[in-house]
Amino acid sequence: MNQHQAIDKTVASGPAGHGPATFVIQGQLVRVGGQNILFSPTRKAIFVVNDTAADIWRSLEEGISPQAISDEMACKGVDRLEANRHVEAALGDWQRQSLIRPCAPLSTSLAQEPASQMVAIAGRNMRIVYRAACAFPAIAAFRHLEVARETADVLLEVVEHGGRVHLFRDSEWILSCSPDELPVMLKGQLLTEVLEYGSYELALHAAALFRNERIVLLCGNPGAGKTTLTLALVHAGFGFAADDVTLLDSRGHGIGLPFAPAVKAGAWPLLAEYCPGLDAVPVCRRPDRRRVRFAVPKASVPLPASALPIGCMVLLRRGRDSKACLEPVDPASALRGLLNGALAPGGELSGTAFDVLTQLIGSAETYCLTYSRLDDAVQLITKACR
Repeated sequence: MNQHQAIDKTVASGPAGHGPATFVIQGQLVRVGGQNILFSPTRKAIFVVNDTAADIWRSLEEGISPQAISDEMACKGVDRLEANRHVEAALGDWQRQSLIRPCAPLSTSLAQEPASQMVAIAGRNMRIVYRAACAFPAIAAFRHLEVARETADVLLEVVEHGGRVHLFRDSEWILSCSPDELPVMLKGQLLTEVLEYGSYELALHAAALFRNERIVLLCGNPGAGKTTLTLALVHAGFGFAADDVTLLDSRGHGIGLPFAPAVKAGAWPLLAEYCPGLDAVPVCRRPDRRRVRFAVPKASVPLPASALPIGCMVLLRRGRDSKACLEPVDPASALRGLLNGALAPGGELSGTAFDVLTQLIGSAETYCLTYSRLDDAVQLITKACR
């Protein structure tokens, strides 16, 4: 069985709230040299399971419900509660490992009215529907992107099932995650929607602020401090346009993707002065389990309605005890900084996209910022952008 040959099996009500659902079996079980091995084509990973788990897997492949599997184990002498725990643990592990998944959005009780929000990012309208139990805090992380429109380009549904949260795109399953990972995973899916279906010439891995009808781009490797510096500049009066990705159109003008920055735990004390109330924001997790909080920028300057010309591009170099300095950078270094992590529609950077970049470098001021203290960095960039 390969990645595109999943087997649909109906699973009726089971232990610990596993209600009626259709699971898609995405893995393959084999026994080799006395070991039970589960293969996950979607993750290209293998898992060794014991004989009990292997029996549960084979029963699921045959369409036997979780409750019936527990009943059969109990008839063979296994304690009833222990049997339920075995089945529940197996289902939870296999969903986390993308070995099984629901086939379609799951129904909810009438007592759980769904919450809905329409968000617009770079001209793409996306409706997100949450079941009440899993709406918060994700719905708050995207509140600033809401628009009052009726028609959506795509429907995303968020459903909790068996201790996992599942995301469906136009009724097709996309991914599952733990509840505390949902805001991060949903942000990733919204970004994917824009990059795959939006209209742009090039997507830059750069934060974007704006002042005097011009975009200021901040570029740098992970750890260079884009997020913390972006929020500090917003606090200093710059407009917020993007924390991580900025799109360029055919003229070389930029429009930011204004997702709320996901601030890592190590930066929380550093940003206490610039983001009052950040310590009260719910903690979420990235897939690597690192803790983040979503800092929704306060819109002291309205977000521009259309793309703006790039006025300044800054390459960030943060170092411990580094003396703050902002120096002009040559065109080749500026181009390398912009190309680092850049994406083009279709995946290949075209000659037209490169022409857009060279046009940008020719018209914008380009700098390298070396710094260790946020206040020094803010002061230098503010002075350069007057």
